[in-house]
Amino acid sequence: MLFKKKKKLGAIDTLIDKDIVIRGNTSYSGGLRLDGKINGDLTVVEDSGGTLIMGEKSRIRGSVIVETAIIAGEIIGDVKCSDYIELQPSSVIKGNIEYNSIEIHAGAIVNGELKQMNKVLINKVQKKLPLKKDKKVIGDANDS
Repeated sequence: MLFKKKKKLGAIDTLIDKDIVIRGNTSYSGGLRLDGKINGDLTVVEDSGGTLIMGEKSRIRGSVIVETAIIAGEIIGDVKCSDYIELQPSSVIKGNIEYNSIEIHAGAIVNGELKQMNKVLINKVQKKLPLKKDKKVIGDANDS
């Protein structure tokens, strides 16, 4: 049998701890470790190499659009993953999943449809992502 090497994930830039609940739509860039809860849509910012890692007790109530994801928690909503998604044994997805490549471990629960995205659809999803915005530094020498 041939086995592919697991995808290398980027660094985790943001941690949402188990006691944190975010209400409202959220976008992020870089790597996100979620152990808390998000009540709203979660979207990665365009060209940020967005990785989502969800702990076993984490939950998202809303749609999720990311590049790479490792899910051990619960998502109630549709998921679009333009690169790679891995569903751990404790994961529960109540919604449709669109993906480029997927790995599902025994015990994972999916109540919805699985659909592999082609390159045209992946490009459409990525064009809909929020654009990366330049960060302005307060107190910069260019401020007047």
